[in-house]
Amino acid sequence: MISDFLSRVYEKIVRIRNKKYDLEEKEIVKIKLPVISVGNLSAGGTGKTPFVQMLARELIELNIKPAIIGRGYKRKSKGEIIVSDGNKTLVSAQIGGDEMVLLAETLKVPVVAHDKKALAAITVEKRFDVDCLIVDDGFQHRALSRNLDIVLIDKDTLDNPHLLPKGYLREPLDSIKRADVVCLTGSTMITEELKLKCKNTALFIKVKPYQGMPYRLGTHKEIDDQEIERIRKGLLAVAGIAKPQRFFDMLKDKGFQLKSNLSFSDHHNYDRNDIEKIYRFCQDYKIFNIGITEKDAAKLIEFKDRFEHYEINCYVFPINLKIIEGRKPLINLIKLTCSK
Repeated sequence: MISDFLSRVYEKIVRIRNKKYDLEEKEIVKIKLPVISVGNLSAGGTGKTPFVQMLARELIELNIKPAIIGRGYKRKSKGEIIVSDGNKTLVSAQIGGDEMVLLAETLKVPVVAHDKKALAAITVEKRFDVDCLIVDDGFQHRALSRNLDIVLIDKDTLDNPHLLPKGYLREPLDSIKRADVVCLTGSTMITEELKLKCKNTALFIKVKPYQGMPYRLGTHKEIDDQEIERIRKGLLAVAGIAKPQRFFDMLKDKGFQLKSNLSFSDHHNYDRNDIEKIYRFCQDYKIFNIGITEKDAAKLIEFKDRFEHYEINCYVFPINLKIIEGRKPLINLIKLTCSK
């Protein structure tokens, strides 16, 4: 099959690239700030952004001031963008990227988007008074030296360990040997095969997603129990994320009666035609309560007036993570990393 051949070619290119970094034949930028990378092996859908949120909150709780850098995937801008100065969000999701704006809005820390993350790291060190740097989706960005590499692994990655385009892996599974922390998400289990691919000193942790309290689009004020009970009886779900079914299932598990759902592509750039489509969707089911993710809210906030015009109640359902195994050793490792 052509996909098998292309995957083998892709793997060869990736291995050559990684070997050059391993042998330090390619330049690696080093900054004075401790750098913590959060990444994965696959193309999206493992929960990197919720993990970065959780990690940043843990750091803040420890009185460690973080900044965040990332690519700002599918943003309508080029080069470097200061998404947040740590006090306020400075650009829209269209300019800064939905995930970067989401992190800026929910964490109130400096956030910088740049296609070249190493350059963003230099900017953070020069411009902001912070104690460490978190790199969102940084595992493959080896041009920036890091002090701690955290890699998220989900069940899909282990069940389908094929490289693009046959599968979804951006690197061979054995690249996980570079990880200092291996984070298993959802129902993923530690296998002997996985352990053998990791370094002996790797810390294994496990996280579980949970649904935060919903709030109306445009405000972070949680809705009351009475309103929650009202929308439980009839809700339409809308999502433009990598694995929307996970979001839909989570709503159902929490007792929300989903009358239907509407999916868009991951990082979808919503426009007025999409809002009209959502309006027709509501008309078809005669339900004007929709549930969305925080990632979608970062872009749909631009159309808040249109939703109000159509009398659509737009509820944002945060997806958070909590560490259910390995929290204490992870915190100790983070403290050690940020004290260097």
